Amino acid sequence: MPGVDLNYFIRQANKLTEKIEQRKVALAEETVEGKAGDGLVVATANGVQEIKGIKIDKKAIDPADTAMLEDLVIAAVNAAIAASKDHMQKELAKVSGGIKIPGIT
Repeated sequence: MPGVDLNYFIRQANKLTEKIEQRKVALAEETVEGKAGDGLVVATANGVQEIKGIKIDKKAIDPADTAMLEDLVIAAVNAAIAASKDHMQKELAKVSGGIKIPGIT
């Protein structure tokens, strides 16, 4: 097609990819929380779906019912990962203008 500068589009795509990668690095420093059992168990994840911490209220610890505590930990971790994924998608959409780039956003 005459008048189409393919190199321009490639440069723009490279700039966008660079901005997205920079944002992903910043997301690794941001945290979100997932809670279970009305906050008895709180899991903290960063913006790239890594669990950074788990806090368990002493009220959730019942030696006679370890299954309940295990379920609360799983629920809190799953909630933190879901919150992290949602946060990451929203933040990367800001950078990419909502454009989905396979393997990047």
